[in-house]
Amino acid sequence: MRMCLSKSRWFRNLIFFSLALPLSSGCGGIKKNRESAFLKPLAASSQSEAKNRREAIPSERSLCLETAKTVASQGHATEAMKLYERAEQLDPAAAPFDAELAPLYADVGNQDAAIQRYQRCVTRTPDDIELSNNFAWTLMEAGRFEEAITEAERGLQKAPDNVRLRSTLAMIHYRQGDRAAAMQQFQQAHGRSAAHHNLAILDIDAGNLDAAETHVQIAKQSAEPNSKTQLLVSALESQGSSR
Repeated sequence: MRMCLSKSRWFRNLIFFSLALPLSSGCGGIKKNRESAFLKPLAASSQSEAKNRREAIPSERSLCLETAKTVASQGHATEAMKLYERAEQLDPAAAPFDAELAPLYADVGNQDAAIQRYQRCVTRTPDDIELSNNFAWTLMEAGRFEEAITEAERGLQKAPDNVRLRSTLAMIHYRQGDRAAAMQQFQQAHGRSAAHHNLAILDIDAGNLDAAETHVQIAKQSAEPNSKTQLLVSALESQGSSR
């Protein structure tokens, strides 16, 4: 979940509880009448070894895929994206790398391409809840809130207890401006105290410190307050004193 807390960077950590060697061919001393018995097996073996050696050399497509996985794991989205695209070009008949490319497109800000890839993914594997969560989040980032809600709710029909997907739905409602729906989804996912805590974090990010303080005070009064809430109270008090 990517967030940029422009007002108070220290709040970031308070959010959410959720080859083989060829044979020698040196046979010059072998008599002609023995050529058939010795040279042919050696030649056949050499051809087999050469074939195996050729097969051991990875193809350009394989190299693209292995390198793409490595650079993607290191956070180099643009480079990984280009390598996956090259691998697709090298074998257009093979299945596309939609699941790999969708999050990479999203990372570089190409939301339309990411959404197109995610749509194909969920069509092929509609029961993949993690995929549904990421698709819903990308739709939200693109400002397509109704579609994002539809996708999140579709996933929750299959996995109603999935905390991460329900938290994503809460985020979508918050971004859309429906605070009541966001509160409801956060509370169902994490409980009342944590729901107020999370809304406080989002309000801080939005620069709405008064609303954040209200949520923090409610979370603080819970019968089972979270340890992070007191840290958030202290941070808000410090922020208030500096205003």
